[in-house]
Order: sequence, then structure tokens, then C-alpha cells
Amino acid sequence: MALATPHAGHSPTRNAEIVLVRHGRSAYAPRGWIDVEGLRRWMVAYDAAAIALHHPPPPALVALVHAADVVVASDLPRAVASAALLAGTHEVRQSPLLREAALETPDLPLPRLGGLRLPFTAWALVFGYRWLQASRRGAPPPGVDAAALARAEEAAAWLADLAAERARVVVVTHATFRTLLAAALVRRGWQLPAKRPFREWSAWRLPHSSIAAP
Repeated sequence: MALATPHAGHSPTRNAEIVLVRHGRSAYAPRGWIDVEGLRRWMVAYDAAAIALHHPPPPALVALVHAADVVVASDLPRAVASAALLAGTHEVRQSPLLREAALETPDLPLPRLGGLRLPFTAWALVFGYRWLQASRRGAPPPGVDAAALARAEEAAAWLADLAAERARVVVVTHATFRTLLAAALVRRGWQLPAKRPFREWSAWRLPHSSIAAP
């Protein structure tokens, strides 16, 4: 799999489309009750894990990726494994630009909750609440700092270049970073779909505003 690098900007070609795919379900399944330090250990293990092979991609997504002109992916194992499963005969270009945004940044550390231990599903609710509060304030999501936003802008510029050269570009990335990337693409004239599911293997198809959507 080739490592991708950004290049100069061009106008989109006829029928250009960027498809943002969330990777498949992680092979790492957290168990038990954990405190904030356990959550940090989970983050490391999650980033090291590939995907669960008992949760394959839907056939429609496989067909969509097979019809692509180029396939790119985050270089984290779960995205690499997902792209390999989807890509068929396509070469997959990997890029660290497409990695997930961190759950913890220096400006917004993980909540310690007084050392309280919670099941993983409860931690998910904590992060969901923090995300909702940030959205209400018009602030970036938790864990999204200036570096992640700048990376999304750089990735969007690169993907727009690829679409200008190769028409349909499939991008295998992550839940939070996909949201940042989609927003950056919209600022460059790409159109969001009306429905944007967040589950694993979901795909958002973005045509350019100068081109009729398929």
C-alpha cells in the first residue's frame, strides 16, 4: 500500500465525487469498569487493533468502492484493514492526514470524575454529553484542537486534488475526523448528503456543487 502525499489544487472533473467511509468495527472490545487511566490504556489498544471480521461491510459499499477511481485511507490499523477488505484490486494509498482526532488534547484533558470507575458504555455517554455541550456553544467537538482542524483542511485540499484528477475518490477514515473533513470539503464547494449515518461502514457521498449529484 502506497503512502500518500498532498499535491497542488485543480478544478473537479465531470462526475467527481468524494466518498467518506467510516472504518469497520474494531477488533478490540473493552470489558469491565475502568477509570480515566484505564480509558487512556483503551485508547492505545484501540488504535493498535484491526477490525472484527465477523462484522463485514455491506455488499453495496463494497460495490461502491470497487467502482472508485482511487482509494485512500488513514494509516491506523482499523482503517488500513477496512480499506483492504473494501478495495478489491485497487491500490490503497495510506496517509496520516486521515487519522482520527484525539479524544484528549492538552487544552481539554479527559474528565477524571474523581477517579470513578465506569463501564465503557457510560464513558461513551460522558463523551456524548461533552460533544453536545460543545455543539451548543458553537465550539469544536471535544478533543478537536487547532492541529486537528488544520489537518482536516490539508486533507480536504489533497482529496479535492485527487478528485480533480481521478473523479471518484473513496476515503476510509474515522468518526470524528470524518465530520471535520466533511466540513472542510463543504467550504471547498462539495455537497453533504442529506442523511449522514455514523455507524461503522457508513458512507457519505459528496459531489461537487458545480456537478449534479448522482
